[in-house]
Amino acid sequence: MRASNAPLRIDLLVQGAPLDTGAPRRALKFAQAALDTGHRIGRIFFYKDAVTVGDRFASDDAGTREGWVQLAAQHGFELAICVAAAARRGIVEETVAPAFTIVGLGQLVEAAESSDRLVSF
Repeated sequence: MRASNAPLRIDLLVQGAPLDTGAPRRALKFAQAALDTGHRIGRIFFYKDAVTVGDRFASDDAGTREGWVQLAAQHGFELAICVAAAARRGIVEETVAPAFTIVGLGQLVEAAESSDRLVSF
């Protein structure tokens, strides 16, 4: 049993479009705050319209993609893009930004099973 003050492993499910909803930016701020308080991040799973964060050719005016890349590099967690959602939006392996990986929905199930919390944005 985990002690009540022990750090949590938190995984995030990001679904909203970067420009329309701001979900990827809010998730990034949440992840940073969680890390700052001693928790750890296991995986960020980008799904639905949020997969465009990992498209190297999509606009990143707000710096959200770069923020995710830097945070993941600093803390060693995975930036995962849903293969089906990406394909529906024309994102393929060749257009994925460095540090992002294309994965199946099984990775989301695994995140839900192995994390202490799965937080959705």
